Amino acid sequence: MVIQLSAYLVKRPDRGLFPKIVLGIVFVLAGLTISVEAADLPFDQALKAMLSANESVKAAYSETERREYEAKAAQGLYFPKITLSGRVTRLDDPIYLDLNPIRDVILALHPTVPAAAVPSFKEPIQDDTFMTSQLNMIWPVFTGGRITAANAAAEAGTREANARLRRTTETLTSDLVRVYFAVRLADQVVRIRAEAKDALDLHLFEARRMYEEGFIARTELLHAQVAQAQADRELKASRRDLELAHTALANVLSSDEPVTPTTPLFLVSALEPVDDFLRQARDTHPALEQLDAIKDQTHENLRAEKAAYAPEIYLFGIRELYENDLTVLEPAWAVGAGLNFTLFDGLARPNRIHAAQKLEEQAGLMRQKLVRDLETLVSSKYQELMKAGEQFDALQASMNFADENLRARQRAFEEGLATSIEVVDAQLSLSAAEVERLRAAYAFDIALAQLLEASGQGKDFPRYLAEAQMEVEK
Repeated sequence: MVIQLSAYLVKRPDRGLFPKIVLGIVFVLAGLTISVEAADLPFDQALKAMLSANESVKAAYSETERREYEAKAAQGLYFPKITLSGRVTRLDDPIYLDLNPIRDVILALHPTVPAAAVPSFKEPIQDDTFMTSQLNMIWPVFTGGRITAANAAAEAGTREANARLRRTTETLTSDLVRVYFAVRLADQVVRIRAEAKDALDLHLFEARRMYEEGFIARTELLHAQVAQAQADRELKASRRDLELAHTALANVLSSDEPVTPTTPLFLVSALEPVDDFLRQARDTHPALEQLDAIKDQTHENLRAEKAAYAPEIYLFGIRELYENDLTVLEPAWAVGAGLNFTLFDGLARPNRIHAAQKLEEQAGLMRQKLVRDLETLVSSKYQELMKAGEQFDALQASMNFADENLRARQRAFEEGLATSIEVVDAQLSLSAAEVERLRAAYAFDIALAQLLEASGQGKDFPRYLAEAQMEVEK
């Protein structure tokens, strides 16, 4: 590690230009100087990077793919199921068909017939070791609607996953707006704090000189020193805030590389009325789409439970692939039709139907409450947005007055017509007005993102950003 010095000139009224030294640290690895610079990152690129790298988005995409595979699997219920089975069996003894008692009766009725002339009536049926291999097919042709309900439920599950994905991306877009412009805000605050400290450094130098020359009292010098120390403390705190903001941005972007947001804070002067946002929330919000899909799944579950009262009819087929060990009682192949019908199951079916009905009812009630909550949220965020815009306009006027007041106090102080306290207070008032003005712009941007998310239009934030009429940073 080596220490690198850099210098620049600062103008003082009494001395003209004087050098100011800045220390920098440069890491040296294997004799090479490595400088790590943060890459510039506009908001639209940050949004693309987040959507492609964030683990929550990847998990939501994975969920949609899982549901799609489940829907494809449900389609397989329409087709026959073909299985191959094989088995090797060892019995304690071979199986015989013993009819020798009949043979004995025949010989007794015909004593002239020699016993050797009549063969044994004991026939082997199954060896003690045998093997079977079968190809089996079963094909449900009527299930009372259970297969149709299963496919409809799987399709609704896919729509639920897509709605959840959209909801995740819109929530993360709002989060990105919050942390992205938090970095811009923190960077501007650092700039303002640094300018204020430089101004108070210069003012302290002037105050000390005038105190030494007997033009001002010691209390005014002490006040300038306290203000300069406070400005230094606020500058250090703002730099820490900037580092924290960068950390939060890197977390949302799922990136370890340093980046520098380049899209400035902004305001939009022309917005749609609140009724438009309310209508969009009721019509397109992904949370409502998700609940609609859940409600459809509960409805299909109810259909499937009612289908349990219907019989299940199926076709089947069997083909023996290894016929050497077949007995005379076993066919080489067989086809047929079957029926299953539950006559009594301990009242499980009606109770499951009642449970499914209640689940569908719950989904409907949850949707009604969600609509009301979204309307409240949209109205609240719209008011926050309007409030932030009004605050910005008011603080813009206050900052203009504070800037003019500072210039007047500085001229008066140089001419001995104002105190150091008045200059310090004017400088602090200007800095506070600038910071509050930027915070109002930041609150506007956050409220806009949250309003769009609440109304189901989170994906439209880049459009509002592109149509911004006012940049608020210097």
